[in-house]
Amino acid sequence: MKKILKIGDTVYSQSLQKFSKSYLSGFPQREQFLLQHCKEISFTFFRHSIVKSMDDAIGERQRLRAYLSTNSFDFLMVDNPLSGLLIEDDCNIPVLFDSIDWYDEMYLKEFGVNATYYLLRYGLLFLLRKAQKVVSQSPVNLGTLQRWGLATKDTIIIPNGYDKKIFYPYSLSHVLTLKKALSRKYSCDLINKKIVVYTGKLGRFYDNLKLIARAVPDEYIFLIVGDGPLKNQIPRRNNIIMCGAVDYSEVPTYTNIADVLVFPVEGDCSPIAISEYLAIGKPIVMGTGRVDWLLKDGKTGYLVVNSINAWRTGIHKAVLLNRSCKKYNTEMAKHLSWQYLAKKFTNFVYA
Repeated sequence: MKKILKIGDTVYSQSLQKFSKSYLSGFPQREQFLLQHCKEISFTFFRHSIVKSMDDAIGERQRLRAYLSTNSFDFLMVDNPLSGLLIEDDCNIPVLFDSIDWYDEMYLKEFGVNATYYLLRYGLLFLLRKAQKVVSQSPVNLGTLQRWGLATKDTIIIPNGYDKKIFYPYSLSHVLTLKKALSRKYSCDLINKKIVVYTGKLGRFYDNLKLIARAVPDEYIFLIVGDGPLKNQIPRRNNIIMCGAVDYSEVPTYTNIADVLVFPVEGDCSPIAISEYLAIGKPIVMGTGRVDWLLKDGKTGYLVVNSINAWRTGIHKAVLLNRSCKKYNTEMAKHLSWQYLAKKFTNFVYA
């Protein structure tokens, strides 16, 4: 059995984003789901403090060196360039880089240009040279890494996924029961109205939610399921309901009652939420761009430019796809479950 030491923040992205306590529960983590389904790999976790400076990295590097002196592993795995700074250049344990984000874009959106931003870029360049194996969330992301100078050719695409035991289409009768219950909970009519749903974090990286909230037609209901710093900036309209963070097992309750599902980050190319949306079989509206490798305009839903009119038109058109895209989306989702992706990951590690 292969032994992997996963080096990272206590919760992914703590060093990259302005963190909300609500992120500690209810939000899926790639690490949590992908790794738990890898049956032939033993994972150990080295959790480091938030890295904001080289002094932080050096302090944690010394702690890691001491830990490695009494433990042996087949791979060191990181999914954050700032975590990569803990690995010394002369370390002879193979490094596996799981490239799962557009790190510099996320950081710039959250904090702007500062000293840590340059440290982040340095960490990424270090991993591009040091990593023996690279997993990337999409062909778009991998292509960018290669243009930036990725040294290894031992790579694989493993997008973000969903748990097939939790995310699947509910029966029409179950959906009606849920609509009645949630109508009472939120004092609104979810039975006779079209419903738009977003599930995910409410951080600065997701600030297109403000535009989407203005674009949702007056006669629709927009349920925003999640929490974070952005929540107080969402426009207050009678048809917008802030549901807050919910337990992860309750997320498909909201996605299953939707007529349209939306995602606000046009620069992302493999959000976990998108895989969960596909598994439910509902039409998806998202900004066109990097995600076009996965989502297909007019098939999975609609890909739109980032304007109020485009979002509103896309939502209107997507409602008409509700039934026709169910088979298309759920068929696509068969290769996106964490269970399926974990097998790909395991095979890659052993190759």
